[in-house]
Amino acid sequence: MSFLRATSTVPLSRASYRALSTSAVRSKTLTESVKDTADAINKKVGQTLASGLDSAQKASESAKETVSANTPSQSQIDSAAGKASQTAKETAESARQNTNQALGAAAGKARDASDEVNKKI
Repeated sequence: MSFLRATSTVPLSRASYRALSTSAVRSKTLTESVKDTADAINKKVGQTLASGLDSAQKASESAKETVSANTPSQSQIDSAAGKASQTAKETAESARQNTNQALGAAAGKARDASDEVNKKI
């Protein structure tokens, strides 16, 4: 029987088999770390600028609305110009009449003075 034991397929010592796989532990190089950090900063700056542009655009639209609300229409401008023109005409006519009255009064005084001089002579 000892021969059977020696030639049997059952091994006397049991060896365990396990799969061996090796992979290199890969850590980032300094260049890759700098690139990743720069990329993160670039994205953050881009987000900040985008929000700033949105705020500027909203402010611009608000300013446009305010200006358009306070800007008179063409008919309002024409009406104001007509009123200003009429006021200017009335003022000019009033000044002309006052000048004519002053000239008439001066002419009357000159005639009176001339008459006085003629009487004394």
